[in-house]
This record gives sequence, C-alpha cells and structure tokens, in this order.
Amino acid sequence: MGCRRKNSDIDPADLDDGIRDTVVLLWKAGFRTFTSCEGGKGHSFRYATIGLELDEDYFNFQNKLVEFLRSQGMQNFTISLVTDFHPDYPAGKTCVYLEGLDLLSEDKRKRVIRSINRKERRLRRQLREVEERGQ
Repeated sequence: MGCRRKNSDIDPADLDDGIRDTVVLLWKAGFRTFTSCEGGKGHSFRYATIGLELDEDYFNFQNKLVEFLRSQGMQNFTISLVTDFHPDYPAGKTCVYLEGLDLLSEDKRKRVIRSINRKERRLRRQLREVEERGQ
C-alpha cells in the first residue's frame, strides 16, 4: 500500500490483530499511516512496523510523534526517516517507519518475548556446547 491511501479508506478489521490498536490510536491523534504489520514469520516486516506519512519538517514531526507515543505509555520504539525509493511512494515523498515491541498488543508482545527467550536459551546452549568442545 502506498502513501496515497487515507486512513478513512482502510477498514481496521483488515489490519493485523497485534498492531491494530496502535494504528487506530495514531489515526485518532491525526497521524496518517500508509502501512502496518505486526511482524514475524509470514508477514511483510520482520518486526512490528507502522509507516507514517510525513508532510512537515521531520524534527517537528518526530517530536510530536515521540511525545504522543510516550503519553500513551510507549517507550520502546524506533523512528526511521525514509525517502522515496519505492515505486508506490509519490515522487519526492518522505515517509517515517515506526518499529518496536510497544506497538504490539499485550498478547502479541508476550508471544514475541517468549519467542525471543526461547531463541536466547537455544543460543546459550549452543554456545556452551561449542565452548565444551573447544576445551
């Protein structure tokens, strides 16, 4: 989906369950999104991601976005500025990608953290095995 779509053109039921609440919250606060994904296997993005249109100075926009997200209790997120490199983006259009665990619903966030913990245990076990073979 390109930057041209309006929030009102999108049915919230079409959004990924794990990120729907945050996207709708951003809409209500006046932010315009053009893509969103809860991330993970089989999804368009590896991590929870929301694409936002940028129609003003980036630093002003970033400050407003950070202030809003923090007012909603979100602390763990990354904001990336992206210039037009994709055919879906109108020429000269600049967009912002927002990523982070705090964008996810509580249930989805718990599942992601459990998955990370499992991967960490597996990596620690593999590291111990490598260290034992090396001794």
